[in-house]
Amino acid sequence: MALSFFRWLSALIVILPFFPGHLKKDFSKIQANLKFLFILSVFSVAAYNSILYIGARYTSATNIALVGATMPGITIILAWAINREKPGILKTWGAVISLAGMLAIIAKGSFEVLSEFKFNPGDVLIILAILSWAIYSVLLRKKEMDIHPVSLLTVLIIMGSLCIFPFYLWEYKVFGGFEFTPTIFFIFLFLGIFPSVLSYISWNLGVKTAGSGSASIFMYLLPVFTSVIAFFFLGETLLTYHILGGILILTGLIISSV
Repeated sequence: MALSFFRWLSALIVILPFFPGHLKKDFSKIQANLKFLFILSVFSVAAYNSILYIGARYTSATNIALVGATMPGITIILAWAINREKPGILKTWGAVISLAGMLAIIAKGSFEVLSEFKFNPGDVLIILAILSWAIYSVLLRKKEMDIHPVSLLTVLIIMGSLCIFPFYLWEYKVFGGFEFTPTIFFIFLFLGIFPSVLSYISWNLGVKTAGSGSASIFMYLLPVFTSVIAFFFLGETLLTYHILGGILILTGLIISSV
């Protein structure tokens, strides 16, 4: 909970200077959609990351990746049920092909890794986190609020952080705090700028443009980006299953976007 709270506190510090310029224009729209914005903040800022971090303590990285592969499917189903975004044949096949590519990378080209998958309590939390993100993505598309992306994210961060704060206080009381070091500072700064502010604004715009179902399929690019970044920064080797899996993922994305 400390990681979740201070991540979003860092994000709030980063984005807050840009908020006043849009507040005057968006204030009435924010006020009119306050309850809906609160619901969005609970499923995105408050619940998704917090539950994911807790679940990660009780399961393996492979399990997280394998369970996480269900996110596009869950999002597509919810988009169909809530927003009537009926997936076409090409989008469905594209999602299946991309899923195959992602599983190939996660399993390192071996069916043995997939066969050894064992469900544990931590995976239930990961599923809840994924479900929370899927609901957020679908609801984001459901209602047109015409609020600037900076205003939208700032409000979500403020509301979501307030939801996290009581749980952080409880955690602090029971387990204690952590030592704030320069390394920790830069970690929170990175988390605040990139996976919080920049990625959330990009995701929100992507969902608005392409739809929640189509946007969710791009989550399959995560292992591709991870492999490429690890190759350049960690000196890890790109193997055949990385390349074949990446080709399948990109093929699926192209097909689903037609």
